[in-house]
Amino acid sequence: MTSPNNTEEKSAPTPEEEKQAAPARHGLVLILLILASVLTFTYPLPFKVAAIAFAIAAIVWSIRYIIAVVRTKQKRNMSLGILGGLLSLYLIFSTLSSVVLWPVQSKYEECVRDAITQQAQLSCTTEYQTGLGDWFKQLTGQELPGTN
Repeated sequence: MTSPNNTEEKSAPTPEEEKQAAPARHGLVLILLILASVLTFTYPLPFKVAAIAFAIAAIVWSIRYIIAVVRTKQKRNMSLGILGGLLSLYLIFSTLSSVVLWPVQSKYEECVRDAITQQAQLSCTTEYQTGLGDWFKQLTGQELPGTN
């Protein structure tokens, strides 16, 4: 047993040990990127756009994680990379939909933020649905289905 004051240097990890530890390092970074993407997704516009950057980084890192898992033959750990990539894709598309609807979405977020009563929040939701219908009609020339 070594004492805490031991001055002996530990040897550097071998390339094989380094290779075996790579999935754990990549997995940690992947989880942190996904967490950052989910947290920034909850922010109001325009800060919500940062979720796209974190999600793209998470997709890149999930690919690196999967490659590291395959190289170390730890295929049972591949689910983190696959699920992380899929969640990141979902967050990208969800954030992009908010960006496409930026004017309507930002008005709704501002209205809900300022609403004090439930009636005011309901009014915000009604205005949001009306705004979506108007945006859809302007874009396609047709009424939004379900708003008859």
